[in-house]
Amino acid sequence: MPNRPAFGRRVAPDSPPVRVARAAPVAPAAAPQVVEPPAEPSVDEELQAWKEARGSQFKMPWSQLSLMASLCFGIASFVLPDSVNDNVEWLLWALSAIAAYVWWTNRKKKRETKAPDAP
Repeated sequence: MPNRPAFGRRVAPDSPPVRVARAAPVAPAAAPQVVEPPAEPSVDEELQAWKEARGSQFKMPWSQLSLMASLCFGIASFVLPDSVNDNVEWLLWALSAIAAYVWWTNRKKKRETKAPDAP
């Protein structure tokens, strides 16, 4: 084997080459035992277990969404041109009223659950 310089290291030219010690060969066993690996769960089972362990903490902010919807529908009834507004005016007001009602009922439910029990 020719003397080649080591990659990435500076080697002194008069140093002897480094020899790697080889491991002694291992004698084969008389009767090899077949060990079966434990059965791995399928990808679907593993994903389901991960989702259960993680536990989603996300809760849809319905009260904020309904408030914004009622405001947007109300503003749209004023902003749209008259040619469009004549056709959808009642629809926009109805949607605005429904969204405002949903927001108001959700707000009342939250107050009832957060209110402390005072004697």
